[in-house]
Amino acid sequence: MAEHHLTHKDLVKAWVLSYSSETCYNYERLQALGQTNQMMSVVTKLYDTKEEQVAALKKYMEFFNTEPSWIGTVIHGITISMEEQKANGAAIEDEDIISLRTGLMGPMAGIGDTVSQAVVYPILAGICCQFALQGNIAGPLLFEIVYKALMIFFGYNCFMMGYKQGKQAIVSLLQSGTLDKITEAFSIIGLVVVGNMAYSRVAVKCPLTFRSGEVKVVVQDMFDTLLPGAIPLIITLLVWRMVNKKMNPTLIILIIFVFGIVCSYLGILSAA
Repeated sequence: MAEHHLTHKDLVKAWVLSYSSETCYNYERLQALGQTNQMMSVVTKLYDTKEEQVAALKKYMEFFNTEPSWIGTVIHGITISMEEQKANGAAIEDEDIISLRTGLMGPMAGIGDTVSQAVVYPILAGICCQFALQGNIAGPLLFEIVYKALMIFFGYNCFMMGYKQGKQAIVSLLQSGTLDKITEAFSIIGLVVVGNMAYSRVAVKCPLTFRSGEVKVVVQDMFDTLLPGAIPLIITLLVWRMVNKKMNPTLIILIIFVFGIVCSYLGILSAA
């Protein structure tokens, strides 16, 4: 039996087709049909007869759902590596591939969703929103370009790592600490962005003034000299404190409304 080997072009095509994971997304099988579509070019290359190809594709119609574009592509790389070895006579059963996909789809979804949706997306959106609020078209353009560039970078490298290293790829990915370093770096950037947003978007000032003889003391000028942005920071921390105590969001909004109206009526605070 002649050996079948996938070329780099075949792997790139399979990786690109991994973005069809949510094509025909449905409640019965979720991403299974899209994954079967991804594997068609691979299976066609590895198996000669229609019977072998059909049998190989059937296992990808099993229920499957993971993060499809960033870290989750490592599963597809491992799967294709196993499929290639199986086609060349390795003692790999269909159940082995199904079990691996089923076992990894949950953990990889947790890691991938955290990196893409909980870290990169809100931080990048926070930065780009600042441009958009200033009427700068670079805001939405920068968001789309940078987000897609990061998605392609992570997706491609995780896919290829999965194919080259097989099952060891998951261990290497976790033991190397790369994900932890990336998460920490984006978290630092996120804190900077959130801090800037608290300063620039919580537009509150203190209009109170005092007189000491001929000297007029403006409270806001004192804040601006000693600690610029002190009032927005204090308000933000108070709201965070309420959120941290798991207060009802509706109640927090109501408290903010009442607090703002009372302070405005008394002349303690006003819109900047």
